[in-house]
Amino acid sequence: MTALALFIVGFLIFQDLILGLLLVINFRKYDSRNQAELPKISILIPSRNEAENILNCLQSIEFLEYPKEKTQIILADDGSTDETAIIIQDWMKSTVWQVEFLSIHKKTAGLNGKANALAQMAEKATGKLLLFTDADCIVSPQWAKSMVNAQAESGSDLITGITQVQGDNVFTRMQAMDWWLTLGMVKVMSDLGLTLTSMGNNMLLSKKAYEAIGGFEGIPFSLTEDFELAKQVKLKGFKAVHLVSEANLIQTKGQEKSSDLLSQRKRWMYGAVRLPLYWKILLGIQVLFFPSIIYFFILFPFEGLLLWLIKVIIQSLFIYGFASKCRQNLGIRNLLLFELYYLFTSWSTIVYYFWPAKTEWKGRKYG
Repeated sequence: MTALALFIVGFLIFQDLILGLLLVINFRKYDSRNQAELPKISILIPSRNEAENILNCLQSIEFLEYPKEKTQIILADDGSTDETAIIIQDWMKSTVWQVEFLSIHKKTAGLNGKANALAQMAEKATGKLLLFTDADCIVSPQWAKSMVNAQAESGSDLITGITQVQGDNVFTRMQAMDWWLTLGMVKVMSDLGLTLTSMGNNMLLSKKAYEAIGGFEGIPFSLTEDFELAKQVKLKGFKAVHLVSEANLIQTKGQEKSSDLLSQRKRWMYGAVRLPLYWKILLGIQVLFFPSIIYFFILFPFEGLLLWLIKVIIQSLFIYGFASKCRQNLGIRNLLLFELYYLFTSWSTIVYYFWPAKTEWKGRKYG
């Protein structure tokens, strides 16, 4: 038992060292060149009960540095019970952008709520490239141009962006650390040519690839439609890359309550369990780190504490280094507190995933 615990602890420390090394020597940039002739794009933003957030999102869209005559913005209200639709329509009266608005009523069998809305929105898209973000996100002025330039430079049909969680309390700051860690791993793997997933709140997909996979209607039902979309794009032989830069960094809101966070993580787990076996083994070892190091610490307090400290330092350097790629400075105190948060969320997510309760998402229940 002691040998197994030591192996798991040592393996994870070694893994974090390798991730940090690859981040330094193999980090890929894809948006360093500006195109002389930019293509037409369609930006898709679905919303459901986002009255508190949608205006901030739309106001950030106002400042996009992309030719207005080559930009189509498609907004949809998916059965909101608040004033989301009214806010969108009021904004449309004053904006200078080309905007189309859909009120989603039709339900396509085999699709979750968001995928259903996006499928209908995509039918209206006239752009060569489709850009996706969420109603609770704030985009940077360079976002669209950065994503489009990366598509041209890399020759890829799927570009995954980078998203940062914002919040004023410790709980949301810990979520930000979690996103930096997870997306850092995704970026390292992507730069090795191993596409794991995409991210629906910051994503570009060519219309050609979208049509080749049959759109959202052509992918299997999933609560993580962005994960399944990336999987189908890869199966069709299209190239995908992960763009990480200050220019395409999007801000999103963190979950304010632990119950909302667990519901979000339970939904994400549906995508994680569909990863290849070797990835599930690696994720399993990561989760087993905590019981292993605690067991080792009980038997050998000094050595256990030292190994735990080494892991925290290496992990913190990785998170800090990855965030610095977007010129974001993370507080040292937050990085140290993150280890306790990570212990709580990793194990509570597993328990909640197997708990016999339906997954709630935007007021709808699945499962």
